[in-house]
Amino acid sequence: MKKAVCLLLALVLTFSAMPVTQARENEVTILAYICGTDLESEEGEATGDIREMIASGVGNSDSVTAIIATGGSSKWQRYGISNRNVQYYKLGGSSPELLKDVGRRSMGEASTLSDFLRYGISAAPAKRYVLILWDHGGGPVYGVCNDENYQSDGLSLAELHKGLVDGLNGTKLDIIAFDCCLMNCVDLCADLYGIADYSVLSQELVSGTGLNYDEWMKPLVSDPGIATEKIAMSMAETYIKENAGGRNPETATMSVIASDKMPAVMGAANAFSAALSALLSTNLAGVIRLRNQLTTFGEFLDYDASDLVDIEDMCDAFSALLPNECENLKQAAKQAVCYNVTTSDIASYAHGLSFFMPYDTIRSDKQEILAYYSDRPSDYATLAVALTNQAATSSGYTMTGSNYTPSNFYSYDNYYGGGSFSGSFYDIWDGYFGDYCSFDDAYDSCGGNIWSGLNSSSGSIWNGYSSSSGIWDGYNGGSYGPSAASTPSVGGIWAGLTDQTAAPAASPTQAPAETAAALALGSIWAGLLNNSTDYYQPGEQNQNVQEGISEAVSADDVLETANSFFTSAALTAQMIYSIQLNKADLDHLASASGVLSVKKGDETVRLGNLGQTTIDWSTGLVFSMFDGSWPMLQGQMVRAEFLYGDEDGNTRFVIPTRINGLKMYLLGSRAADGTMKLLGATQGYDENGFAIRGSIPLEAGMKIQPLFTAVAADGTEREYQGDEIIVPAEGLTLTWERIPSGSYQYCFGLTDLSGAVHYTDSVDISF
Repeated sequence: MKKAVCLLLALVLTFSAMPVTQARENEVTILAYICGTDLESEEGEATGDIREMIASGVGNSDSVTAIIATGGSSKWQRYGISNRNVQYYKLGGSSPELLKDVGRRSMGEASTLSDFLRYGISAAPAKRYVLILWDHGGGPVYGVCNDENYQSDGLSLAELHKGLVDGLNGTKLDIIAFDCCLMNCVDLCADLYGIADYSVLSQELVSGTGLNYDEWMKPLVSDPGIATEKIAMSMAETYIKENAGGRNPETATMSVIASDKMPAVMGAANAFSAALSALLSTNLAGVIRLRNQLTTFGEFLDYDASDLVDIEDMCDAFSALLPNECENLKQAAKQAVCYNVTTSDIASYAHGLSFFMPYDTIRSDKQEILAYYSDRPSDYATLAVALTNQAATSSGYTMTGSNYTPSNFYSYDNYYGGGSFSGSFYDIWDGYFGDYCSFDDAYDSCGGNIWSGLNSSSGSIWNGYSSSSGIWDGYNGGSYGPSAASTPSVGGIWAGLTDQTAAPAASPTQAPAETAAALALGSIWAGLLNNSTDYYQPGEQNQNVQEGISEAVSADDVLETANSFFTSAALTAQMIYSIQLNKADLDHLASASGVLSVKKGDETVRLGNLGQTTIDWSTGLVFSMFDGSWPMLQGQMVRAEFLYGDEDGNTRFVIPTRINGLKMYLLGSRAADGTMKLLGATQGYDENGFAIRGSIPLEAGMKIQPLFTAVAADGTEREYQGDEIIVPAEGLTLTWERIPSGSYQYCFGLTDLSGAVHYTDSVDISF
């Protein structure tokens, strides 16, 4: 007995002297922080992605380990995951293996994240670490990972940074990926410098299916030595591949950002922000007008947006005001975006890195914007605060233009019906685009004779150019032809014409006469839109963004828009409407849109905006074209709210509806060739302001009621439901066609610098 005790003691002493065995170091450890929220409780999307991870075979690898944290959802659809407590699981076999239950905790707390990181790194040490944050995303203002069980408590960017720093404790992530909407922004990416080598995040909404886990994890399991950058690129590429033909077609984007480039980006962003902030006191209107031309990611209707805009697009828009700052920021952003991939029609405005520039959300989220950015010490944050405050203080202005009635100063039918339309657009457009006169012929009697439009002094857009000192003002020396060598003495319409000294060479697809005519007309518009002889004189502090507004409303844009309307196939009922704003109203104007309405009893039902409105910022003239075409769902008019169009002529819009009683949006697009397509349906944003991930397909038997806004005589607004549409077995048909015959009303919606919309009086029209 004594010998046995001595032997046991000797064994204990021997083993106690040996080093403690450490967990074997993996090649890669994947840590996923999965806050399920309603995405899991209602749709099971979190457990769907866990299933994808398991399918990749990660649990059978000796070199790659995946550990997940679960929580934040009132109901988990699979695997017996707790709907009350935060739990840690290791992925392997056919279901997750529970490692630890850490009790009731909010996943919106920094300490919950940091504790998980410490546990995961200790349990599965590795040469490289990949962290995934999974949930809703609300951009820089609302953060990420909002716990459904704790009143949507979420990680702000400051809390996220603290959770990462505390949890990693000096360990560096190789990749941090955000399987969440709208988390691509320059301030978050800058915060990740020194924390992760690469970040993978989306500028746009992220589909409900999220990252394609089995597709990017399988190659890693097979070859754990894959370069880190290639792993990040595979995350982005496989996500886009799945979405191109899935639930979120043509609206997906994912970027890979190199963190070591972000200090340079943030430095350039601060320089741009400081310079732009300095302009707000003297040119707030100009800044907001340019901001208003940018596409906002995650937008459904104005106040449900992220206020995140693409850096490259923003720099292009503001380059006339801040050329050096814009170029520096643009080039720095290009260096930081080491991979960017999108689906089709958003490629023109999603270049990989976003900038927070508030406008759309100021009216609804002012306090949240100020609360977040007031605590961040940077010129970037100062711009967000200053723009929010100054735009908000411009509210309350009443536009006298609301008393103006839009005038229909062009109608093809009326023109040939004997009405008096001296100086109408028809003379000009027919002269150039009806018969394609040569440049010389434009001065003679070809087509409608351009000079009949210019020589009028009443009732036309040209009023003011010819009524006082004559159309020839600006010409010196009395030489009036295209070969004239004289130079105009003032700006305005002649500025472009006198630069046109010879007809340009023909393009392969255009006759010389057509090319010359089109360019000459472009020159006219260039002069018209940059006219400096009316409201805005050189040197005024509120001058028309110097010449920079041409970046937003260019002569080419006007030319292209008008030319697309004035074609031989569409000359049956072309109409142009205009109002003339006084200088005070123009100073407060941010944007304008044409609005079509119809009378229903004592109410006026707004059918939607037309998206074809142009503002001459020099003169205060607002004009809009409407040819009677409209989106039709199963032959029924619907409210179409146009969100944006790309440079190729494609447009995207939403149709407010109720689907089986639930308020939702139909997502529609119209290609440049006129092809219409329904992309699905979405709820847009939930009650907490977070975008609903992805869209749902429309199934046979669904009940759809188009929604409109009805306005009573006293201005009271209410929701108005159109006739119910049942989705047929073959699917809904969306077309672009002539509106039904009847009486309608047309007015302008004038958006002021604070984002408030003022509606003008209406003019009656009929088709």
